[in-house]
Order: sequence, then C-alpha cells, then structure tokens
Amino acid sequence: MDQRQRRILGQPLSIPTSQPKQKRTSMISFFSKVSWKLKFQKREPLKNVFFVLAERARDPNAKKRHMAMRGLGTMACEAPDKVRKHKKIVLDLLVYGLYDPVSLEVIHESMKTLTVVLGKIQGKGLGSFFIDITLQTRTLLDDENDSLRYSAFVLFGQLAAFAGRKWKKFFTGQVKQTRDSLLIHLQDRNPQVAKACKTTFRACSPYLKLRKEYSFQSEEDQRNTKLYRQLSHYHPEILQFFYANKIL
Repeated sequence: MDQRQRRILGQPLSIPTSQPKQKRTSMISFFSKVSWKLKFQKREPLKNVFFVLAERARDPNAKKRHMAMRGLGTMACEAPDKVRKHKKIVLDLLVYGLYDPVSLEVIHESMKTLTVVLGKIQGKGLGSFFIDITLQTRTLLDDENDSLRYSAFVLFGQLAAFAGRKWKKFFTGQVKQTRDSLLIHLQDRNPQVAKACKTTFRACSPYLKLRKEYSFQSEEDQRNTKLYRQLSHYHPEILQFFYANKIL
C-alpha cells in the first residue's frame, strides 16, 4: 500500500473535485438510495438493498466498495433485525471487504462495520467466518496506520468474547501468537490505540492462563516471566487484574 493511501485512512472519505460531475452525483445518489430504502423499508423489500450493496461490494472501483461497507454499517445500526436475519450474506460481504487486496479504506471500513454487526448478533452463528475474521484482524494489530491498529484491537477484543467452546482452542493459539503485539502496543505512540490494546489485553487474558503441567523450565514459563516483568514495570494495574483472576 502506498504512503498516500495510509495518510488519508481514518479521515472522512471526500470526493475529489477533479471527478466528473456525473460521477460525483452517482456516488451521492447511491448513498441516498440506500438511506431511502432503509427509511422506507416497509415499502421497498430490504433484499433490494442487499442486492445493491452486494453488487457494490465487489465492484472494481475501490470507492464503491468502500461505500458498500459503509452502507452495511448504516444498515446494521438502523435495521439490526434485518441484519440478523440475513447475517450470512452480510458477514460474507464484510469478510470479502476485510481481505480487500488493494484498498486500506475498504479494509478499515469493513473492520468498523464488523464490530457493529458482531455486537448486534452477539457473535452467534459466525461459523467459519470467525477464523477468517480473526486471522486477518491479527495481522493488522501491528499496522503502521493508527486508525487500522485501533480498529483491529477493538475487533480482536470483541472476538475474544465470542470464541466460545467451538473456537476456544483456535483462538487461544491466536492470542498466544499475538502476545508480543499486545505487550508492545500497551505503550503505543497513539493513546487511543494504547487504551484499546489494554482493553483487548484484559478481554484476552483468560486465553493466557498457564497450564499446570508446564514445567518451570519450559519456554512457556520463560515467556510468562517476561510478561510479568513488563507488566509490573509499565502496567501494575493489569498485573493486579491477572493475579485476581489467577492468570499469573
């Protein structure tokens, strides 16, 4: 991804003045169409909205894909019951956006919308989408862009609450692979990212518990000694939380 794209990430997406008037009008018209259908969904079948968003989500134009992800976020906020009813379609579109090969804006918007949608459905019925979302989100925890890191930590912390029995083993492995990132970003240069990381650290703490059968000379024990030292120095309140929950 180029530097210009990363600089503008997190800022409101503006339509360049150099764009033809007809193209600018079509983009505004798209948003108006989605908003209108959400407002008057009793008159217009919501499936039509899904059709429009699904088409835009795979459009060759990155701006249209970005708007589709944003449209899904609007739908999740204004019509949560319909989103729950069609959650497989919605999740499929959002995961598609999360793995966008070109646009960081699409990826970022997908993460933000996923956070909203997962909250609405309470993590139910995620199926294999849980793996897809977790793997991609974990890779973004160390991204150089502050907005991406922040959204990634928020989403990863939310996933910790929805792992359940089915994905507990998988997510435990992901958290252990993420431990260094969690430690590093407790001291993130961006205060908001550091705060999100701290919240996520607590949410992931049950997955960091030691197994009784580990020997004191094991590699796992050595890593937890490092964890103890860093937390005692920088975040004694988190260390106290760990002790209270018998994590260390």
